[in-house]
Amino acid sequence: MRRRRANIRFAFTAAILVVLVAVFAFTLKNKGKTGEDVSGSQTEQKVDPPQVAEATPSQEEPVEATPAEPEPDTTVQAVSEEEIEAQRASFVTDYESAPLLNTTSIKYLTVEMGGKPGDVAFNWFSPSGAAGKVMLYDVNSGEAQTISAQTAASATEPGFYYNKARAEGLKENTTYAYKVGNDAGWSPEYQFSTTNFTGDFTFLAVSDAQIGQSQFEDLDATAERWDKVTNRLTKYVPKAAFLAHLGDQVAGYNDPTNYEGFFAHLGLYRIPLVPIVGNHDVDNWESGGGPWFYERYNVPNRSTIGCNWADTDGDYWFRYGNALFMVLNSDTLYGVTAHEDFIRQTCDANPDTKWRIIMQHYPSYSSVEKYKGISEKIRGACAEWSVKYNIDLYLNGHDHAYTRTAIINGQCETISEYDYESGSTAVNPQGALYVTCGTASGCLYQPVSDNYAAVMQGQPETPTAIQVDVGENTIKLTTYLVDSWQVYDEYTIQKD
Repeated sequence: MRRRRANIRFAFTAAILVVLVAVFAFTLKNKGKTGEDVSGSQTEQKVDPPQVAEATPSQEEPVEATPAEPEPDTTVQAVSEEEIEAQRASFVTDYESAPLLNTTSIKYLTVEMGGKPGDVAFNWFSPSGAAGKVMLYDVNSGEAQTISAQTAASATEPGFYYNKARAEGLKENTTYAYKVGNDAGWSPEYQFSTTNFTGDFTFLAVSDAQIGQSQFEDLDATAERWDKVTNRLTKYVPKAAFLAHLGDQVAGYNDPTNYEGFFAHLGLYRIPLVPIVGNHDVDNWESGGGPWFYERYNVPNRSTIGCNWADTDGDYWFRYGNALFMVLNSDTLYGVTAHEDFIRQTCDANPDTKWRIIMQHYPSYSSVEKYKGISEKIRGACAEWSVKYNIDLYLNGHDHAYTRTAIINGQCETISEYDYESGSTAVNPQGALYVTCGTASGCLYQPVSDNYAAVMQGQPETPTAIQVDVGENTIKLTTYLVDSWQVYDEYTIQKD
């Protein structure tokens, strides 16, 4: 039903777009005749805390028009009002470019990061208890392989079985096609592409799609906006190695419609996912977590540290390029200090990585008044870890608002000697940078308040995403307003 409504809305939207394009072309023609300026007004970005920051447009020359579907790797920041409106007009759902998963009996399909480059994991639900398989082949060479899955009855959705499989040793910069299932039913065929496994790489970070936050809007509206985000990110940043979602994938951990709204998007089938446990993803009050997260995701190197008493959703880690990623279950009932053993053991096992990044749901420096109590409980431990284990960057969610802090030392103090203007670089910082991503779906926008650590904070009231470019000596974070593709904030940390 939702897809049929989506198709009707898509046709109606397409008709409107035709009219808008005609009006837009007529306006440009008339402005060219009268000599009017078609560039947008330039707004200076405010970075002094705790004021809400405005986006900083670049000083590029205005262009005649922006295509509805920009080519990969050629998309630049929207500058003029015409470009912004064109980007918003092309911010559309994708329910048409490939068969949808709900045409089959398979559901909750994900392709996820493995423990190292060249390894990917698959997870899906099926009504069949027969052992699942992944049929995978190199699109260019035709080289194929069949991967067996571990299949078990779901404890959270009676009548379904979850399947977990891993592919190892894939080739870099290669497009693979895959389908999952068994003789009782197969998914459609989808494709994803690997990127380079060494040297510079890029990944994407989003947070709080929180599908099903129905007290604020209809679930379908949130899911369709989330579809637009996954569609745009995978098309505009095709070089991204993976997409990290920083927690609260769904609003209700025990509601199948919420999971359908989160998973059922063609964009997610095109890029490996890195899921993080959020407070809405597990039941921490009655069952001590439960198997909700574990059954729906297939994460690498999972630890027993950081679990709750009735789940197996401990911390996990993976490597990519010269970076070590540690993903913490910040909802563990054992307290934040339970994670230190995991961090120490993981760093000891990976001493040759230059960059160390921690991803968890709760921020150490929340800009939302009602969440600050949680931040105060965890920030001391995070500050100590940054010194003891050389943590460079913390990526967080939960706030449904954006925050970038100053460089923070081991005593939770801001270090004033660095330039914190958007677009600047902190050279050899003696501490860690903390960045909290806003919502990826627009299901809920929280107001920001005073935050002593923030040098950039704001509530743009539109979905946001962060592109992270990891180089030999730098990590650059570029935060986008996804609907208009404007750069909202930029910052780089450099380590010689």
